[in-house]
Amino acid sequence: MKVFRIILIFLFFTLFSFLQIIIDKTKKVSLREILLQELMYFPSGRFLKEMAIEYDNLLSDFVWLRAIQYYGFHMVTDRKFDYLFHIFDIITILDPRFSGAYHFSSFCLSWDAKKPDSAIYLLKRALTYDPFNWQHYFDIGFINYMTTKNYEEAGYYFYLAAQLPGTWKISERWAAFSYGKSPKKEFAEILWQDIYNSTDNEQLKKIAKRGLKVLKRERDLEYLQKALDRFKEDKKRFPNTLLELYKEGYIDSIPKEPFGYYYRIRNGKVVVSKK
Repeated sequence: MKVFRIILIFLFFTLFSFLQIIIDKTKKVSLREILLQELMYFPSGRFLKEMAIEYDNLLSDFVWLRAIQYYGFHMVTDRKFDYLFHIFDIITILDPRFSGAYHFSSFCLSWDAKKPDSAIYLLKRALTYDPFNWQHYFDIGFINYMTTKNYEEAGYYFYLAAQLPGTWKISERWAAFSYGKSPKKEFAEILWQDIYNSTDNEQLKKIAKRGLKVLKRERDLEYLQKALDRFKEDKKRFPNTLLELYKEGYIDSIPKEPFGYYYRIRNGKVVVSKK
């Protein structure tokens, strides 16, 4: 049985080599057609995993080379990546700890193939086999932040990346930025405060302090806008100033804008003004 599987692997490699030689000689088929013809012979990764026995890493390297060729061709021609997920699915089934393949495929699938969900699917497979690799968590966070705009999910994975050894020092900042754009802004405040308290780097302290100020400004604007809307609903008009909101009891105080500017009412909205 083992000998039979080895023969199958040998035939698999030979088939691709033979196909390439024939096409190279005739030059009658476009490179796009070549790649599609080759992909017709790529069965599922699980089938190849069973067939490969102890040669699965070798077979994974072979498919990896084909993946680079496939990606490179479509990158400079039609930018269509219909089979990209299928190829990297095969690679990461054959070699589930192939970190480089996960990292490379996550960006190719997210930005070039416009399939961020497929990229995240592969990265979550990576976490199953390598749960202490910070890069996988960071990549999931980055895709959520940049493409799907799921800032809460992004913050969660950036935070997990920040807890692991060897991670980028910016991971916790990315988590704070992400939570700051999500409904869970209180997590962002905790993270910025933690960054501020845990470093002696003055530049980093300034970044954290600015993050805290941005969050305060957003809270102030939300608080004041809700009060303005209640005033409008009750009085059937907009207040002239924030002072009127205070005098009428809609706000407890007029908050101080954290960057040294002022809160003003313009066209029924509370805005930040230099004067």
